[in-house]
Amino acid sequence: MFESNKNCRKPSYSGSFYPSEKFELEKTVNNFIEKAEVPEEIVNKDIIAIVAPHAGYKYSGVVAGYSYKSLFNKNYDVAIILAPSHHFFSNFFITDDRDYYYTPLGIMKINKEIVSFLAKKEEFEISYKIQDEEHSLEVQLPFLYQVFNGKIEIVPILYGEENKIFMSRMVEILEEIVQNFKDKKIIIVVSTDLSHYHPYKEAYEIDNRLIEVLLQRDFDNYIKFLYDRKIEACGAGPLGTFILFASKNNKKIEVLKLLNSGDTSGTKDFVVGYLSAVMY
Repeated sequence: MFESNKNCRKPSYSGSFYPSEKFELEKTVNNFIEKAEVPEEIVNKDIIAIVAPHAGYKYSGVVAGYSYKSLFNKNYDVAIILAPSHHFFSNFFITDDRDYYYTPLGIMKINKEIVSFLAKKEEFEISYKIQDEEHSLEVQLPFLYQVFNGKIEIVPILYGEENKIFMSRMVEILEEIVQNFKDKKIIIVVSTDLSHYHPYKEAYEIDNRLIEVLLQRDFDNYIKFLYDRKIEACGAGPLGTFILFASKNNKKIEVLKLLNSGDTSGTKDFVVGYLSAVMY
């Protein structure tokens, strides 16, 4: 059954973005999580959402470890994963009604109730092709699997557009999900990298400007700075939803780690920024 394209999405990026062999992947993910130094006061919070990067693990895995360390020893029923679409653009959010997503660590079940709820909305479409070719959502799965020992269901959502309308509408949809599925403990996972291909020092200036807006939960300036190219995020849509959700619901945001590929891969000529943050 799990080999069927109809019922199970198979990984497209194992062996490139992250190890394809189970024990190597377990060791890699565990190492990132164990080494992350997350303050105890964050560990003890009721985390509503996390921000994690989506590059290859050798570049951004150390930062992702901080995000997922904040969820360690907590219980959630469903992870709603918000991620950008790098290869396809449309006027819809893209979800998936298959039964499972396969990872080298094991299978992850899709929460069909919430997917069905979303699929009835005019802003949503089902596309296996778009989901199959996207890495930004897939790379979150081994971390989720490992932290929750496979005992968490997922709702995959890609943004076909990353404009203000999409960001705002997803906040409304998330609030509807919380109201309609009160029996489910939900964690929201926001997948994004930050600035792209700037020199090391300039990248930190851009990314710290974004962090200032993030911590202030300043959605209006977030939009303005994006359009003025003062900040960058390749998951701008999901991150905008994160900021607006926190602002509307009076939730706090904490940044756990900011690095870039110049810190993790050596070269500092043209780097990519990586962020770990939480909402509670």
